[in-house]
Amino acid sequence: MRLSRLPSWLVVGACALTLTTTVSAQSVPAVATPDVTALRSIEDQVARIRGLEPLAAPAVQLLDHQSLRSFLVDQFERSYLPSERESDQKQLVALGLLEPTQDLVQIELNLLTDQVVGVYDSDVKSLFVVADHSGFGPAERITYAHEFNHALQDQHFDLNRIAPKHPESNDRSLAAHALIEGDAILLQTVWAQRNLSQDELQQLAHAAAGSDDSLTQVPLIVRSELLFPYVDGFSFVRQIYRQAGDSFAAVDGLLAKPPESTAQVLHVDKYRNQVHPAALALPDLAALLGSEWRTVGSGVLGELDTRVLLEQWGSPHTEAARVTSGWSGDRWQLVEKAGRSAIVLKSTWETPAAAADFFDAYGGGLRRRFDPAQVEESSDDRQALTTPDAATDLRLQGSEVLAVIAFDRESANTIMGAFTSSAPSAPSPPSAP
Repeated sequence: MRLSRLPSWLVVGACALTLTTTVSAQSVPAVATPDVTALRSIEDQVARIRGLEPLAAPAVQLLDHQSLRSFLVDQFERSYLPSERESDQKQLVALGLLEPTQDLVQIELNLLTDQVVGVYDSDVKSLFVVADHSGFGPAERITYAHEFNHALQDQHFDLNRIAPKHPESNDRSLAAHALIEGDAILLQTVWAQRNLSQDELQQLAHAAAGSDDSLTQVPLIVRSELLFPYVDGFSFVRQIYRQAGDSFAAVDGLLAKPPESTAQVLHVDKYRNQVHPAALALPDLAALLGSEWRTVGSGVLGELDTRVLLEQWGSPHTEAARVTSGWSGDRWQLVEKAGRSAIVLKSTWETPAAAADFFDAYGGGLRRRFDPAQVEESSDDRQALTTPDAATDLRLQGSEVLAVIAFDRESANTIMGAFTSSAPSAPSPPSAP
């Protein structure tokens, strides 16, 4: 449950994060009693634009920043399971997306407490919005419009169904969040254009221009996953909306049938044509390797994080995007022996040529990451590198690429041998729509 899985979103106009999540009800100090007339006016405006009638009036609290921060930290600590924290931290370190000295949980908490200005609680159906003592200005109003749209989404489509709290696939979770947030960003944009004055719009733009650079200081993987829902998600939803003649009914169709992968969000035609991600199977490596080994975690990297993996180790953004556009599916598994981690990543691609492109790009990234390294083999279909504290084995076979990153050559060979001798099953057929 990285911050992207927690789910967090940005209010673009105010350049601050809002949060749509599942939390436990608790008493949170409010800074003021909301102006019920003003809130109901925003709710009516949002409902008309969105074409969804509210089925119930959510409870509303306006909070000071410290109250909301305390609320969010408590929720984060209770919702982010220890097993998820361990798996996320060690997976990102094993892939070289996080330095061993960087604490993923602390990075997430810092972002959460620095950026969030609004919360919709999909369990107790409540809205929490930051408002200072100066009143309910354009930033608070646009945040409320954004959050009330999440309430409408929940009432009509069930946010907990669309984005479960503890997903099996981070990739699918990111895609769901992109839809949820893309809808809300589109709504708040239309709402602001219709209901804010030019002075108020300029005020929001000025606030955005003066925002801090905390996001630029976090690791690329965290920043990319955090921005994806409201940048790429907005683009995805807007394309569907515009091609339907500026119709939110088309967005309702998305919520009824959410995208299954970041690939479908990044390439809207893959959603329209229902190009499903391949479901890859991996053997239970710890069981094959012996009692000294244990499984730490497994999951799906997805097109977005695969692109970030290439960018992290030297591929230009446009080249990484081109290579990973051929992504069809993947599965990773992290195992551990005596406190040392090894990871296996198996990916399948749309064509053998696409797989070869990824093999070449990722092979180059591994050489940069583990430079200098002893080259055990470098051929058209296998690359193996060894350093004093790491060993890799990258293989290309048809439309599939298999990567092993371990802590020494013996462990890498043992894992690859166990993997290949187990003859894992072919990709499962796509799920029925």
